[in-house]
Amino acid sequence: MLPFNLKAILGEKYNDEFFSNGDKYYEILESEGILIFNSFISNNGLAILQKEANDLKDLSYKSSSKYNVYVSEHDSSFSDNSPRNRIMSTSKKCIPNDLIPDNSILQKIYDSKIIRSFFKDLLNKNELYPYSDPLSSININYYDKGDALGWHFDNSDFTITLLVKNCEKGGIYEFFNDMRYKDGKEDYGFVEKILDNKVSGTKVDSFEGDLMIFKGNKSIHQVTAVEEGERILVTFNYNEVEGIPLSEQSRKTFFGRLK
Repeated sequence: MLPFNLKAILGEKYNDEFFSNGDKYYEILESEGILIFNSFISNNGLAILQKEANDLKDLSYKSSSKYNVYVSEHDSSFSDNSPRNRIMSTSKKCIPNDLIPDNSILQKIYDSKIIRSFFKDLLNKNELYPYSDPLSSININYYDKGDALGWHFDNSDFTITLLVKNCEKGGIYEFFNDMRYKDGKEDYGFVEKILDNKVSGTKVDSFEGDLMIFKGNKSIHQVTAVEEGERILVTFNYNEVEGIPLSEQSRKTFFGRLK
């Protein structure tokens, strides 16, 4: 059962019965590539989270990274401007898990057995584990004016995010569902159309307090630059294998340290 301290901060419909039916969302996620649970956090819980995020922001690490859409090494068999090698960029500030207080709502959500079981069922996974390093399981990400997340595919099969604060303009999440492969091979032609702005993807209207689960390994996605205000996004990061840390390169890039 959900403990009282979680019931007090979750949206009204997110009760024990709701969390016992995760498997009914599996087919929706598979077909649409995305699930959005509106008002997952109540107004009271949202106020607490926004204050916590604001209090922590001065401790955040500012990062900017360059990468190709596939977040992989340069392939010299393709030109630099090819969809395989073309460079994207991301900029943001980030709070790692070890700076988030133990009594945080975020930690309570992440550690909840009933919520993790719900995630496991809707993702059709045998088990979900925290990352073994102290930095990577929960992150608070801040996008200020000009910050953006360039087009890319995720390395992991799924991403779980919670929107804590929405910006006033910009910061739009856009994706193309399940389009990575064609006849079992990378569909570079379609990726090129996306990068050249010849096609438009699905734009997601997400609101403060919404929880989003996304299949990012086969679906290319981006978040456009923030134009006005600030966007604060929490990621709940799990691994399917126990005892695995986030890569050293990723920890150095996003947190500025390894431990």
